[in-house]
Amino acid sequence: MTSELELILALKDKCSWSHVKDTLEAISKFKNYFSIGFIAKDAQGVIEYIGKDYPDASKPLSAIDIGYIKETTAEWIGSVFEISDKWVFCVSTASLDSTRLMDGIASFLDREELSILEPKERQGLDESTSCLLHNSFTSSEFIALRTAESLLRRWYKNKTDKDLKRQRWGDILNELNDIYPKISERPKELYLLDYLRLRRNEIDHPDAVSTPDEASATFLNIISVCKAVKSVLIAKQPH
Repeated sequence: MTSELELILALKDKCSWSHVKDTLEAISKFKNYFSIGFIAKDAQGVIEYIGKDYPDASKPLSAIDIGYIKETTAEWIGSVFEISDKWVFCVSTASLDSTRLMDGIASFLDREELSILEPKERQGLDESTSCLLHNSFTSSEFIALRTAESLLRRWYKNKTDKDLKRQRWGDILNELNDIYPKISERPKELYLLDYLRLRRNEIDHPDAVSTPDEASATFLNIISVCKAVKSVLIAKQPH
């Protein structure tokens, strides 16, 4: 972002609005960055405020508008220097695209798939992506697997119309397997949920430490669970 800010400070007279707008739009894309997201939102505000006076984007900016944009940019740079002392730089070693991880679970599920998640489940998966991004792989797996168990419990209730008491993950799967004794009729998601149960048992061990590949694979498997149970959970949603 700093390079874009410096470009704006170096603006010359008679600079076209299109040139400045392109740079501001690049800054506005940082809206999901926690500490500097406010600058991205401010940049979008400047685009809307100044842009209405320049329907022809090739038109040169007035001296007043250039002065306003430079002054605002100088304030942004000051804010960046002030908050950058608290930044911790981390290069993710997860085997997933860092840009998608920064956008959270919304970059892995479509709108309909997201709609089946309860707030605590969506928060859990967002936290899991954040842990992957910051190389906290054991934490990422643990949080994501907790969400998988929550989905299993809701899937069970919607499939059977039975209220769960205090059954454990394995007990629920055993009941579902009894409901579908024929392997050919057994929902495929049960096999994936059983695999994830075994993985959860593995990382419950106090000596267990997840690797980047293990945590990434578990996260993607739980994304598959979300997609697999979508039809059952959507059918039970109030309209």
